[in-house]
Amino acid sequence: MDGKDVVAMARTGSGKTAAFLIPLFERLKSHSPQVSGVRGLILSPTRELALQTMKFTKELGRFTGLRAAVILGGDRIEDQFSTMHENPDIIIATPGRFLHLLLEMDMKLLHVEYVVFDEADRLFEMGFSEQLHEIIHKLPEQRQTLLFSATLPKMLVDFAKAGLTDPVLIRLDVDSKLSNQLSLSFLSCRSDDKTAVLLYLLRSVIPPNQQSVIFVATKHHVEYLKEILSSAGIDSSYVYGSLDQTARKISIGKFLYKKTNVLLVTDIAARGIDIPLLDNVINYHFPSKAKLFVHRVGRVARAGRTGTAYSLVSPDEGAYVVDLHLFLGRNIITESRAKCDGVYGSVPHIAIEDEDELLIKLHNNNEELVSLRKVAENGMKHYIKSRNLSSPESIRRAKELANSLHPHPLFGSHCLTAQVERGELLSALKTYKPSQTIFEVNSTTKGVAKKVMLSKRAKYDQVVMTLREKSNQRKKEEEKEEEREKGEERRDSESMADDLKG
Repeated sequence: MDGKDVVAMARTGSGKTAAFLIPLFERLKSHSPQVSGVRGLILSPTRELALQTMKFTKELGRFTGLRAAVILGGDRIEDQFSTMHENPDIIIATPGRFLHLLLEMDMKLLHVEYVVFDEADRLFEMGFSEQLHEIIHKLPEQRQTLLFSATLPKMLVDFAKAGLTDPVLIRLDVDSKLSNQLSLSFLSCRSDDKTAVLLYLLRSVIPPNQQSVIFVATKHHVEYLKEILSSAGIDSSYVYGSLDQTARKISIGKFLYKKTNVLLVTDIAARGIDIPLLDNVINYHFPSKAKLFVHRVGRVARAGRTGTAYSLVSPDEGAYVVDLHLFLGRNIITESRAKCDGVYGSVPHIAIEDEDELLIKLHNNNEELVSLRKVAENGMKHYIKSRNLSSPESIRRAKELANSLHPHPLFGSHCLTAQVERGELLSALKTYKPSQTIFEVNSTTKGVAKKVMLSKRAKYDQVVMTLREKSNQRKKEEEKEEEREKGEERRDSESMADDLKG
């Protein structure tokens, strides 16, 4: 409000839109016929986010008399020429189309007083760096610039140093990264069981009146799961990157107006989609980047509401769960008797037997489903090749965790005592190391094989014991190194923020 440049770090749903609109209205006051040109500029990474900002601008500023316009790629540029000639006070735009319009109209931005870069980290992730630098060079020196971001990557810090003047850094809920109202559940299962687990969640865990967004790796999974849910009697909407704009609007509209309560999306397609009253996020495929997880689940538990994020974790994704907890600075909870929040547990097969039988029946009666599943499997192979690799230490830790997971509390009613005991027995067998070899078990004292093994033990027992001690020592050192790296990551983040202040 005092006119200083600002870098604000805030989670999705923390009220940042109002935080930059109210000072904008206060600064511009009302429409001025004497001033010819834009006075306020808001740049968004996606058309959906820009449209939502436009809607909020109209609602919040309806008594100010200020004129706002939206400039987006995909709309008729001729109409946008006309819009600019109507002398709007505020422009809400995506960078690519706005720069195109500036060049086509040879338009000057001499009267811009207030500039906002909304979700700036995503602006750079989506490749708008060059356009942003071009736009900022066309802006007048005397202006107030605000940059809102969930994270502070180095490229963004460099941009802030170049484009902002002595910015004030505001950190809102940065240390927690996730809302305190958000409940997390990590469900370990085989890749082939994920669809059955998804059906179980939608039919037996999540109330039918709640709205859920399901994140999948590829558009092929969107198409496959859309058919599965439809065949199972669950209506859903869907969005992916290459979907036609008209179909996209219709699909999102159905979900927003609660004609459907399930939305299937890919990460690229979900950028900019804002559902204020969302109840659940389901990670059908676990993200390979911790920051992407934060972006996904940041869509729920907003503005004081509660919400839940369910993550289905296959064996090859376990290392990413370890990476996430390191990033969040949290311990992994595997105790099955703990509360559901944050527990990393397994899915007992007995819990999803009904869903498994249903899926077998659906595939046997529908050749199209079989074809869609095959396409999705092929798409997954390409996706796995392109996703980020986890660290060797996280992979090792994930393998250890996989052997110690208990049934998740969500499935408590299905986990009969016999099932729990059976699982514990199998887990114990995986880690069992016998004290005798097969040559010694049930051998007579005169057996040659037993004598050979006793001789071997006498010679190498001390060597084996030494190696085991070294292995245990190495594990302890690796755990200390992991803690040290986590501390360095926190210090680097604080240092980057200090650099920005300087």
